[in-house]
Amino acid sequence: MFYFDLGNVLLKFSWATAYRQMSEVSGVPVSKIREILEDGRVQVRYESGELSSRQCCELFCQQTGAETDCDSLLEAGSNMFQLNVGVVPVIVQLALARHRLGVLSNTCEAHWQHCLQKGFGILQSVFEIYILSYEVKAMKPDEEIYAAAAEAARLSPQEIFFIDDMDENVEAARRFGFDAVQYQSPRQVEEDLRRRGVRFNY
Repeated sequence: MFYFDLGNVLLKFSWATAYRQMSEVSGVPVSKIREILEDGRVQVRYESGELSSRQCCELFCQQTGAETDCDSLLEAGSNMFQLNVGVVPVIVQLALARHRLGVLSNTCEAHWQHCLQKGFGILQSVFEIYILSYEVKAMKPDEEIYAAAAEAARLSPQEIFFIDDMDENVEAARRFGFDAVQYQSPRQVEEDLRRRGVRFNY
């Protein structure tokens, strides 16, 4: 079983773009948006499933005094993703070889729904399992999210390969028993898989 992180592995993203777009639709300065979402941990609460999309919007408006349409605000904060084209051949090769694939990601409802609806077809065409922090109410590097991934796959941790861009998430996955590596480039992913006996047709 191969689990991939979403942000900066399958998809590239830019918080700077999200904050700028949120500022444009709300009139709130970027510095204030960053303060609320990062320092105030609103984004963490949203990604952990503590807040719903509506509650996140309401809290944002309460703390900024903005009167912004929730759907517009969520779209502004979500329209920041691009497909990591370089990793696609690796994913396709794994799928063609009938390996089981899954997404294991810290994310929120708005970001996930945006990615599903905006043409990233690979997310729905080759992945079997989706372990999303806002759904399982646990975030990497907490052990609970890795346990949820193993349970969903019906495998022991030792039967799972996981790749993530953040070292702390990789280390936590290894402690749980996963074979995990930190993402650096598509070529590095390919080389790590080849060392594990995975063969490619290119």
